[in-house]
Amino acid sequence: MTNSLKVAGFIVLTVIFFAGFASLIPQLESPAPEELEISGELVGADLAAVGEEVFSSAGAGCLACHGLGREGLRAPDLAGIGGAAGERVAGSSAEDYLRESLLDPCAFVVSGFDCIMPQTLEQTLGAAKITALIAFLQSQGGEVTVTLSAEALEAGEAEAGTRIGGATPEEIFVNAGCVACHTLPAVGAIGQIGPDLSDVGSRLSADEIRQSILRPDAVLTEDCPTGPCLPGLMPKAFGDQLSAAQLELLVAFLSSQVGP
Repeated sequence: MTNSLKVAGFIVLTVIFFAGFASLIPQLESPAPEELEISGELVGADLAAVGEEVFSSAGAGCLACHGLGREGLRAPDLAGIGGAAGERVAGSSAEDYLRESLLDPCAFVVSGFDCIMPQTLEQTLGAAKITALIAFLQSQGGEVTVTLSAEALEAGEAEAGTRIGGATPEEIFVNAGCVACHTLPAVGAIGQIGPDLSDVGSRLSADEIRQSILRPDAVLTEDCPTGPCLPGLMPKAFGDQLSAAQLELLVAFLSSQVGP
């Protein structure tokens, strides 16, 4: 009995000691990502500065593929793009070329590269941030000609997070821009940047597929067609842009893809 009491007392003292010691260790917190706020009328360098924040943000995902003065990445080096943009397509100004390249990235593909850029930037960012991004790109060796009025800002913020259209899983997959990165024979997709989804249903559970759509950087596949899968490439706004019904349609569709 005495030995049992001694053992119990020792355990209690040990627990108290480690609890007290743990309380002395500084606790690290992960701050919530800051939401970029745009206000007032912006022009020139001020608008370009906001655009630089957009360019560097996880929501835009530009740095997953592009660099400034860094070659050898998955997409063209954007150093000097502000000066070169106006010479790329006859009859198109730098502003026109940059805007179309952002909204319809497969319209102009630089030689030596594939069209891997998601076609959902306008839905993800909204018109205001797209305009700021154009200003930043123009500032890379060119003149900033775009402006952002208060009216355009208000309209742009209202457009951000626009829903992705589609009533069938195939339509949703295409409209979300998944075909730009993934291979999926069921919809004729031959993207060569993200994981091949031909047999994703045999590799991942429905819950894992759902989480990969909503939190794409949580678990990264080890191998992608062009090398290691990198964080930041897949948009993180699908949770806002897909309705619950659309999400479940897409999950069920991908779960059915089990390969030949």
